[in-house]
Amino acid sequence: MPDQIGVVAKVIVGSTAIAIALKVLAPHLAIPATPVVSLAIVLSPTVIVGGILCWQLWVSNQGDAANS
Repeated sequence: MPDQIGVVAKVIVGSTAIAIALKVLAPHLAIPATPVVSLAIVLSPTVIVGGILCWQLWVSNQGDAANS
């Protein structure tokens, strides 16, 4: 149970830090308001998570092949 509390606390602290950084830094960024930039901003989290999951699947399959 303490392990789960630690993970939740880390997620909350990390999320808070990101939110504060965005609140402070975002107004200073010169990002043009174009459809391409909007699409990149919307799709980037999905692409990043998909890449991480594909990498984990690849590593898992490599480990399974080595054990058989």
